[in-house]
Amino acid sequence: MTSNNKIKLSKLLLSFSLILILIGISLNLENKAVMNPVTNTHVLSNSDTNDINITTTDTPIADNSSTTKDNNSGGTSKENSQGNNKGNNKSNSNSNTSSNNDSSGSNNNNSSTENKKTNPPSSSIEVKNNNLRNSIENKYGITVKYGVETNGYTVSGLSSVRLSDSNKINQVLNELNSNLSVYPAGLFNETKQGGYTLTIYLLKRYSQDNVTGITDSTTKNVLISLATDYSFEESLHHEIYHYIEKYMYTRGANYTTWNTLNPPDFKYGTTNSAFSYTTANNINAYFVNDYAQTDEYEDRASTFEYLMSNSEAGCLKTGTTIWKKAKYICEQIDAVFKTVTPSVTEYWERYVYN
Repeated sequence: MTSNNKIKLSKLLLSFSLILILIGISLNLENKAVMNPVTNTHVLSNSDTNDINITTTDTPIADNSSTTKDNNSGGTSKENSQGNNKGNNKSNSNSNTSSNNDSSGSNNNNSSTENKKTNPPSSSIEVKNNNLRNSIENKYGITVKYGVETNGYTVSGLSSVRLSDSNKINQVLNELNSNLSVYPAGLFNETKQGGYTLTIYLLKRYSQDNVTGITDSTTKNVLISLATDYSFEESLHHEIYHYIEKYMYTRGANYTTWNTLNPPDFKYGTTNSAFSYTTANNINAYFVNDYAQTDEYEDRASTFEYLMSNSEAGCLKTGTTIWKKAKYICEQIDAVFKTVTPSVTEYWERYVYN
């Protein structure tokens, strides 16, 4: 082969390689999703679950000019609660994860533990809080952080204001302990043994006022953060469902016929309040609230939140569409978890099997 022929062949091979690279980039872009949590701009994704779930509310806490500074980031102290009308936005970007996570997703647990050992709480309420936190961690196999341990926490472009009021921390820790106790014994240890650990950050709020909670599952060390300025119980169970569903998908759970329970021609990402129980006040509605129409993952998390409520909503009456969705969720959890059996009516099943 002459030198000219060799040069021509090399150019041909180089051109072919560039074409293959461009095709690969194009295919990769089609399989990814991009999310701006502030403007709620979505691009379609084919992912089974999203890596970051950002839960928002229609009724953000109101600004209060008379409130006091909470930390060096300039946050102000605001107290309020909100009802069930909250929703969720997601991000699949693994680049916007918590600044408190190292590359392995360890969430700096070692440094936190060391801090607790070398700098023990000084006041009686702080000692009480630390003991309660340790009790929760030992009982459920999770990690709980609050106060200075959450300093600098950011996720998906959102920063946070730490929870520093010791009395409020005590109240939230007691609520956390009480609400975790309604789950089957061993459930969180089962997910942990299955490779999915759980860390819960107790925050005051986020830099975006309408965000109530975030589940970051960009690694198997899942981190749930909660804005305790809002109703804690609702946010906790909503985010916990995101956590357990992430684990469930790795154990074969599927919701392949989920969309058959939605209105004909309905597409997630559009909102029709006439389809929502909270706005239409119709027990035969398709969704518990408008935000459940964001996508199927938020639909299920919002439905699960209703299942964990202290009172039964009318939309959970036997035979309604939302009851069918709730039953679907219960059946998938039963099928996955060894600590959950069909012969036992779990807390979230009491409105389904009554």
